[in-house]
Amino acid sequence: MRHVYTRTIIGIIWLIAAVAGLFTANFLMAGVGIVAGIIYLNSANSMRKKEKENK
Repeated sequence: MRHVYTRTIIGIIWLIAAVAGLFTANFLMAGVGIVAGIIYLNSANSMRKKEKENK
């Protein structure tokens, strides 16, 4: 379960970095942050679903 929490936190940090990139007009970093955040949050969500199915 701690992997789910870790990936969720990392995903949120990436999304915060994307917002910071938008404020500083660094659109490349914003794009990378959005993609990485979505990937991490999607991974956490799929891990959470697998753990619920195994119980």
